[in-house]
Amino acid sequence: MPPRIDPCDLARHLAPALHWPGAGAVREREWRLIAHTEAFDAWLIAWPPGGTVALHDHGPSQGALSVIAGTLVEAVPWRDDTGRLALRRREVGVGTTLGFRAGHVHDVTNESGTHALSLHVYTPALTEMTLFELRADRLVARGVQPADGADRRAPGAIALR
Repeated sequence: MPPRIDPCDLARHLAPALHWPGAGAVREREWRLIAHTEAFDAWLIAWPPGGTVALHDHGPSQGALSVIAGTLVEAVPWRDDTGRLALRRREVGVGTTLGFRAGHVHDVTNESGTHALSLHVYTPALTEMTLFELRADRLVARGVQPADGADRRAPGAIALR
């Protein structure tokens, strides 16, 4: 059995040491798998202005998101006082780490005019993401997408500060 990992603790520990030369030049959201073990994996994501990932969960994995540069906005489905399903938004700035349990549904967007960089840690390692949409006051699954980072490993693309 793999060791128990706290994704928030790991993200807070790793994030200050990470830097991605060239991340500020990406035109579409890009990601790199920077660590993969039986117990966890870690992904560095570069976000251009307007970069987004639609509503999704992380399958059976719990996780953490840590902002290294810029500001991101997380939107989470919730029911308001009238029972209407809406998205509750919150800004996530540099140095902030958000933790979430398996099954947590959210979207993440860079709404600012500058690039952002974030670290995402999942335990157990990320294997799938379920994509969702809000439809007629319901959260509807659109499908499951496998998470395979093998094509996104880029030796030398990530540096420690």
